[in-house]
Amino acid sequence: YQKVYIPDGDYAAFAERYLEEYRYAEKCAKEIGCKVFFGIEVTMEKHNLAHLLVYGVDDAFLRKHPALFEYTQEELYCLVKEAGGALVQAHPFRGRDGLLDVRFLDGVEASCHPLYEGTFLERVTEVARNAGIILTCGGDYHADTYRPHCGAYLPESIEDGKGLAEFLCKTDEIELCIHEVGENYTHDVIFQR
Repeated sequence: YQKVYIPDGDYAAFAERYLEEYRYAEKCAKEIGCKVFFGIEVTMEKHNLAHLLVYGVDDAFLRKHPALFEYTQEELYCLVKEAGGALVQAHPFRGRDGLLDVRFLDGVEASCHPLYEGTFLERVTEVARNAGIILTCGGDYHADTYRPHCGAYLPESIEDGKGLAEFLCKTDEIELCIHEVGENYTHDVIFQR
């Protein structure tokens, strides 16, 4: 399967290509008995190129809003919430990234990407607890590096992106698998709101 990138400015074509790649991932997951949930990582032009993760939306949402990166954080949050989704800031303390306004977030992510200095687990845990939002974990894998073993343990009962968004917004406890940069092992963390 070969990626074909869409030239800047043709946002509808980009959205269709994104959806095509999702359908391909979904097909591969079904072949091996794995669940895949639709989600979008948005690089926010108006917010220092911070990355926001959108869960619980569908194809129609992306087609209606193909230029999500052009919104402000508050605008994106309102659109996502109206669609029944959840908005999580990815790796807020990594590199140039900075923490956005927690009033317009449902969660923050500890990032296990191996090319960065760390997960910032203590800092993101403190932010999540103080703001009353959920903590998540991800590897930020783009087929470009060694894949650390990390993520969130989810209940088997979650069947789709809506269920995932609802879980992230309502649960008081989540178990995460953390892989610190430079370590050869993982450890589990229980986060309680």
